[in-house]
Amino acid sequence: MTTKILIIAEKPSVAGDLAKVLPGKFTKQKTHYESDSHIVSYAVGHLVSLCYPEEIDPIYQKWGLANLPILPESFPLKAVENTKSQLNALKKLIRRKDVTEIINACDAGREGELIFKYILKYVWNTSVAKKTIKRLWLQSMTAESIKKGFNNLRENDTMQSLEDAALCRSESDWLIGLNATRALTGFNSRKGGFFLTPCGRVQTPTLSLIVKREAIRNGFTPTDYNCLQANFSFETGSYSGKWIDPNFKKDPKNSYLRQDRIWDKQKALAILEKCQQKPANATENSKESRQSAPQLFDLTALQREANSRFGFSAKNTLGIAQALYEKHKALTYPRTDSRHLPEDYVDTVKEITQNQTGWEFAAIAKTALKEGYIKAQTRIFNNKKISDHHAIIPTNTLPQNLSEPELKIYTMVVQRFLAIFFPPAVFHNTKRYSLVEGQTFLTEGKILLEAGWKVVYAGADGSTGKDKILAPIPTGSPVTCNKIEKEALTTTPPARYNEATLLSAMENSDKFIENEELADAMKERGLGTPATRATIIEKLIKEKYVVREAKDLVPTGKAFELFSLIEAMKIDTLASPEMTGEWEYKLNQIFKGEMTRDDFMQEIRQLTQQIVDRVRDFNTDEERSLAPFSPVGETVIYSTPTAWVSEDGTIAIRKVLGGRLMSNKEIVALLEGKSLGPFSDWRSKRGKNFTATVSLKNNKIEFIFADSTADLDIDSIKKQEPLGLSPVDQTAVFETPVGYMSESALDGESKKGLKISKVILDKTISKENIQQLLTDGKTELIQGFISKRKRPFDAYLLMDKKGKITFEFPPRKPKNKPQD
Repeated sequence: MTTKILIIAEKPSVAGDLAKVLPGKFTKQKTHYESDSHIVSYAVGHLVSLCYPEEIDPIYQKWGLANLPILPESFPLKAVENTKSQLNALKKLIRRKDVTEIINACDAGREGELIFKYILKYVWNTSVAKKTIKRLWLQSMTAESIKKGFNNLRENDTMQSLEDAALCRSESDWLIGLNATRALTGFNSRKGGFFLTPCGRVQTPTLSLIVKREAIRNGFTPTDYNCLQANFSFETGSYSGKWIDPNFKKDPKNSYLRQDRIWDKQKALAILEKCQQKPANATENSKESRQSAPQLFDLTALQREANSRFGFSAKNTLGIAQALYEKHKALTYPRTDSRHLPEDYVDTVKEITQNQTGWEFAAIAKTALKEGYIKAQTRIFNNKKISDHHAIIPTNTLPQNLSEPELKIYTMVVQRFLAIFFPPAVFHNTKRYSLVEGQTFLTEGKILLEAGWKVVYAGADGSTGKDKILAPIPTGSPVTCNKIEKEALTTTPPARYNEATLLSAMENSDKFIENEELADAMKERGLGTPATRATIIEKLIKEKYVVREAKDLVPTGKAFELFSLIEAMKIDTLASPEMTGEWEYKLNQIFKGEMTRDDFMQEIRQLTQQIVDRVRDFNTDEERSLAPFSPVGETVIYSTPTAWVSEDGTIAIRKVLGGRLMSNKEIVALLEGKSLGPFSDWRSKRGKNFTATVSLKNNKIEFIFADSTADLDIDSIKKQEPLGLSPVDQTAVFETPVGYMSESALDGESKKGLKISKVILDKTISKENIQQLLTDGKTELIQGFISKRKRPFDAYLLMDKKGKITFEFPPRKPKNKPQD
C-alpha cells in the first residue's frame, strides 16, 4: 500500500499555496488537494471548541448562582456548527489507512497549535495514535519560505510546551469567563428579567482602561490659565517667543503644570505691562540631534498607524494585512508581536530590497543597496526579540491589482521597511532665551541638516516644509520686546481612547502594573495578543459596554455599573491588567517548561471558586453606607454599589441613569424636586444618544423629552408673551420647561413645528438668544459650549428658514510668526 502524508493548514487559501509548492501533481477535491504522495487539507479557523456548560450537563441550562462554580474535570470538545462538514472531511482524511504521517501546517503560534491539537483530540482513536505527527513552522507564504519550512519540519514532542500553554489559555478563559459571567448575570437578574453581564480575562481589564479614563473626564474641572506670546525686533528682523518659568520642574502627579502656563491672571497682566517696549538680552544654545527611523511594524503598531492615518479600525487593518499575506503573498505573517528580524536575514533583506526597485520606491531601494545601508544591527536583526514570528515586512512578491486600502497598508509596510536601514535624520536645534525685566521668553528653531531616513517619506531632499528657521541677530544689535499678547486658555481633560490609543494602552499595559515581575511579563505580551486585540474591541462594542462616537470609544452606563459591582464585591481582580499579566507570565513559564500545566490550572480553579463565592455572598443591604450628601431635607440617603436609596426604601435612584454617570450634585437636585437638563448625553439601551430633562416624580425617575408635549401645560404656555415667530411656519414661539417650541409644535404638528432644546452642548440657551435667532437668524457670541471631547468653545448660533441650527465660530487670532 502506498502511504501518504496529510498536511492540515489553517485556511483554504494556505492549503492551495502549499499544494503549489509541494512536488507531484495535485488534483483538487471538494475538501482537499491530493497527489500520489501528499494530501493537503485545511481548517477554517477553529473547527472545534470547548462545550458550553449546558452541553456538559443539562443542570447548567438554568443560569443561577446555585449551580456555580462549574469546574469540570475535563473539557469535552464539540464541532463548530457552521464548519462541521469540513471537520468531518478532516476526520475521514486523518483516519485513512494510507495516511501514516500528519503535518500541522496551521499558523505558527499558540493559537495555530490549539486549532490543530483540538482537531486531533476530537478525531482521536487507536489508529490515529499510531501516526507520526510533525510541525511546519512558516515565517512567510513565499514559495521559498514554504520549501525551507518543509525541509526543517519540527518533531511533535518539541511542541508539547506550546500545546500545554495553548490548552491552559483556552481552559482558563472558559473557567473564569463563563463562571464570572454567569455569577454576575445571576446577581443582576435576581429580581427578575435576564441581564447578561459578560466578563473575560482580557476584555474586562481592557474595558477598565476606557471606564477609568471616562471617570476622570466626568470628574474634571476646567481651570483657567494664561500664556504670553511676545514679539521681538532687532535691526534686520524679528522673532516671537513665549514666556516660560526657567525654574519650572515637572510634577509627575500633575500633568497640567507646564513651564509656559501662568495660573494667576493678574500676574500675567503684570508681566505684560512690565515687559512691553523694553530692551531684551538674547542668548542662544545650539546643538545637533539625531533621530532614528521608527522600528518595523508588528500587528499592533500597524493597526495603530492605520487608525491614526486612515481611520481604519483594528479589525479592518488585520483583514487587509491578512489578505496581503495570504492572497497577494506580498507581506510576511501579520499576526506577530515582534518588531525585529532574525540575525541571518541580512541577505534576505537585500533580496527583498532589490525587488522593491520594480515600483514606486525604486530610487530609495537602489540607494539603500548602493550605499551599503543594509547591514547587521541589533536594533533590527535580533533573535532575542523574536518569539513565534518576526516583524511584518514585504516579501519578494510585488503585488498587482491591489485595492486602495490594500495599497495604503502595503505602502506603509514598505516605507517602514526601507526607512529603518537609512541613517538617522540630523537636525540643528536652537533655543533662544530673551531676558526682559527679569522675565524669560523662549524661542525654538529646528533645521533639518541631513534627511537620512526621512527621504523615504518626504522625497529626494527629505524636506517636510516644517523647518523653524531663526533669523540670526547681528553681534551688538539691540533687541526690543515690542508687543506681548495674552492668551486666556482653559485646561482640558485627557482625551477619550480611540482605537489607536487603546491599542497602544493594551500593548503597553505593563505601565498599569506595580509588580515589576508581572509588568515585565506584560511588557512582552500586553493585554491580549496582536491577533486578538481587534476582536476584543469589537466584542466590547457588540456587548454594549462601549459605543463608537466618530473615532472615540465611549463607555456606556452598563460598563460603569459593571465596575461599581465588581469593586464592591471585591472581585476587581477581574478588571485588573495585573491578573492578565500574571496569567501571561505563567503561560510563558509553561511554554519555557518552568511551570506545569496542572499547577497553573489548579490556581485558576481556586480563583474561579473565590470569584463565585464573593458574588454569592454579596449583600447589597450590608454594603450600603451613608451618602456623603445625606440627609437631603429630612430624607436620609444611603449609597449602594449601583444606586442611591432612601432609608425606608421608597426612593431608589440608579447611579447610572440612561447611560450617564450622575454626579452627587445632580442627585441632590433631583431629591430636592428640581428638574435637570435637558442633557444631550443620555444614551438608550441600544447605545443611541438622546436629549431629555430628568426629574423625580412620585419617587420615580422620569425623562421629559424636548419635543414631547405630554407633560406640558400647553394652555398656560400659550398665555406667555411670544418670543418671536418661527421661520418654518410663522407661528408664535414660546418657552417651555425644557426648551422652546412653536405653537404648531405645541399643537402636535411635529413636521412643521419648531423645537429647540434649552441646553445645547452643556450651555443653557437664554430667551434673549432665542429672540435674536428668531429676529436676525443669528445670536451674539455665546461663551461656554462644551464639545463632546469636553473642550470649551465659543460660537454664534445660526438658524435657517427650515429651523436648522448650526454653529459659526469667531475668527482665530493670528499668531505672530518669526520672520527670516
